[in-house]
Amino acid sequence: MPNLEALSVLEEYETRKLDKELFRTKLHHLGCGFKGFYNYAQGAKSFKPLGCNQLLLDRLKFILWQMRSGASPVPSVLNSLIEQSFVEIPCSRYTECKGHRFDRHCKHRK
Repeated sequence: MPNLEALSVLEEYETRKLDKELFRTKLHHLGCGFKGFYNYAQGAKSFKPLGCNQLLLDRLKFILWQMRSGASPVPSVLNSLIEQSFVEIPCSRYTECKGHRFDRHCKHRK
């Protein structure tokens, strides 16, 4: 059974034509691609509430909220929003976080 919330968020990301390379190189905790995460969400009923995938989903929702509020979809703005999401939605709230490769604020990085 798919994670409908995650798929809805990812479909909005895609509909808005947001940069998928930034998703891979800056946002995904392991550096995986957009399509890979989409496929994962199709097979996962839900994510662990305090885990890495939920953190990623929450950050995506923050970014999309900013876009709906008027933020430009250009890559430079998206990059800034990703950085802002690291501060606004810190991984310290997600006790099952295994570390985020690109989040310099992540206390779980190895």
